[in-house]
Amino acid sequence: MKKTIAFLTLLALVALPASVMAAKTGDFELGGYIKLHTWWDSTNDLNKNISVKGNRNNAFRPTNEGKFRMTAQDTRFNFKIKGPEVWGAKTQGYIEVDFDGSGQDPQATVTYAVQPRLRHAWFRFDWPGGWQLLMGQYWGVFCNYWPDTVNSGPLFGHGMSTQRLPQVRVTYATGPWTFVALAGVPNDEFDNGLAGVNNVFGFPWLPGTAANFPGGRTSMPQFGVQATYEQDLWGKAAFFGRPRAFSANVSFGIQRMKYDSGIAAARTWGQAGYGAVALVQEDSQDLVPWMVQASMFIPLLPTQTEDLKGTASLQVQFYVGQGLRAFGNDFLGGNNSYFDFDSFTTAGGFVNFPSYNRKLMKRYGGYIQGQYYFNNQWHVSYLYGFSKAYGVTRARNAALVTGANPDGYEFATLGDPVKFIQEHNVSLFYRPSKNFKFGLSYVYLNQNWFQTEGSPFNAAGAPFSTTTDTTRGDVHRVQFAGWFFF
Repeated sequence: MKKTIAFLTLLALVALPASVMAAKTGDFELGGYIKLHTWWDSTNDLNKNISVKGNRNNAFRPTNEGKFRMTAQDTRFNFKIKGPEVWGAKTQGYIEVDFDGSGQDPQATVTYAVQPRLRHAWFRFDWPGGWQLLMGQYWGVFCNYWPDTVNSGPLFGHGMSTQRLPQVRVTYATGPWTFVALAGVPNDEFDNGLAGVNNVFGFPWLPGTAANFPGGRTSMPQFGVQATYEQDLWGKAAFFGRPRAFSANVSFGIQRMKYDSGIAAARTWGQAGYGAVALVQEDSQDLVPWMVQASMFIPLLPTQTEDLKGTASLQVQFYVGQGLRAFGNDFLGGNNSYFDFDSFTTAGGFVNFPSYNRKLMKRYGGYIQGQYYFNNQWHVSYLYGFSKAYGVTRARNAALVTGANPDGYEFATLGDPVKFIQEHNVSLFYRPSKNFKFGLSYVYLNQNWFQTEGSPFNAAGAPFSTTTDTTRGDVHRVQFAGWFFF
């Protein structure tokens, strides 16, 4: 059996280069780049994509020592395959892989054996007249525009969606307009997980949310639609090294998400930290994550040719929605939902126990980026992005007053949700030829939590004042990257 498996594996490795050699010119194309990314952070609790800071400036044991890191795991390669004409349509396929499957900041001793990760895998049909059908893993509807930064995954989880999902996608282009509709795999979110409880017969009475299988607890696909207008109205400006005309886009995504019932020892608003509360979610809930996004690319100093010298552009994007992790935004655990008091139970094994309903976190955010090309080799950009929560309850109820919850707050969570996060990113790029690119940047990240946390006492041993800003976290980064495109 082992010999058979080994033979089949060898055959598969030989088959790919053999099929490539047999393909006609233009049928098969290899592309991608090799990238080295290196950075220094002012704290040691930030990953390479700058998604979130781990703790507050005033934490009991703050991680405020600097950290230097370096990785080549953002290296990627892709295969583009030209297929035969089918049903009157031209066909092609595309596969792209990077090496981010080992996590954001892997540690190693002998070698950094990072793992491959599938980014894109799709095939599509293109008909005359502007119709297109795509099947496979591809970008969601919120990823048409992308900030130009040194680090991969710009504004990761706090201003820019990063979403690639298996889907069926229909596109229709006519004149300056492009319309898209997709049905894709829904996202099951394990955020604020609940423990299960069995009845007296040993069967699940409250199942809990321990299982987390993509699409396993959702009964409908995720749906997305978008409309894009792109037209050369007064000239073009550079977008990732190529001229692009004025463009405006509106996108919308929606899905259903099921949260099973269960129990939890959660936390609620306190004076100088969270207070512990016990709760039960008696019924499973079907909640509806949704997101609306508007984007524009605006040439400010345009060109009428391929020469990018002296061109400038402005890129703006704004979104609003709830449960944004379903659409590749808001990556911090405990941030996607929270609990709100409903009533006291009247039946079952928890009579007069506080029963809570789950609510999805509402957020709005986006980014603005200005970019200027000194010439075709040098350009500079400034990027500001943010994400802010709103509508979180601070209601009180006298029936909830306990020693751990003296003010009777109705809010509860198992996480440590962030209220507001913002990032400033200044980058300088140099591209001496189409095959090489280098970038140097400075990044400042500021993060604010809803609640104080960590030690309830300051360095002098006195309690924190409730008027003191003890919810803040700051990070400074200097980073450099080099790319070799092939």
